[in-house]
Amino acid sequence: MTGCHMKKLLTLAAVLAMSAPLTAFAADLPQPPPPMPRAPAFVPPPPFTWTGFYVGVNGGYSWNNWTDGLGDSFNANGGIAGGTIGFNYQWNWFVAGFEGDVDWAGNKFSQTQTDSEFGGTSVATLNYKNNVLSTFAARFGVAADHALFYGKAGGAWTQEKYTISGTDPNFGTLSASNSFDRLGWMVGAGVEYAFTNNLTAKIEYNYINFGSDNQTLTLNTSTLGPLTGTITSKPTMNVVKVGLNWLFNGS
Repeated sequence: MTGCHMKKLLTLAAVLAMSAPLTAFAADLPQPPPPMPRAPAFVPPPPFTWTGFYVGVNGGYSWNNWTDGLGDSFNANGGIAGGTIGFNYQWNWFVAGFEGDVDWAGNKFSQTQTDSEFGGTSVATLNYKNNVLSTFAARFGVAADHALFYGKAGGAWTQEKYTISGTDPNFGTLSASNSFDRLGWMVGAGVEYAFTNNLTAKIEYNYINFGSDNQTLTLNTSTLGPLTGTITSKPTMNVVKVGLNWLFNGS
């Protein structure tokens, strides 16, 4: 081996000997902390919207005032309970749509009348009932985020039922059972609040007017057979109800 090669080898060995302590010293130095994870970008939730179809249940109480052309009147009050379906569309703060409901109705009235007649005493009991109540209306209102203040206007349908039973000295036993469908108009107002994007609750008032209509009643008697008579009636209703709705396609 020549002197030149020997000199190069000694120089390389010296360099390696000097770098080993430096490497060990660098390993003993404190390491820099790892970079902090970047916080995810904030994405605001979408604004709440009333747009969408909804279904629900409702219940409440109604006051039915019945009058006829002879000045007779009575109140048939009772509870209601049923289902609701509807649709909303929201433009900025304005909300419009339609709503329909069908309710069982428990409006009842009963009266027994006793009259003294030639040959004896007549006793008759009249029972009146609303079997069902339905409204179908346009709905429009102002949205304040999760609150909706609205009015509604449209039509209404109900079914009335009259039953009569009793005795009369001239007609014998009396019995009748007559049912009538009535159409009318309604207006109302209420407030609805969304507790979540889908679940809402409401309370509202409705005024319903079925107008004046002639109705033909058939009374069955044991001595003279069936007798018919016509009455003119005008029922109106005041309804207060609450409801829970499930809003589809809520934000």
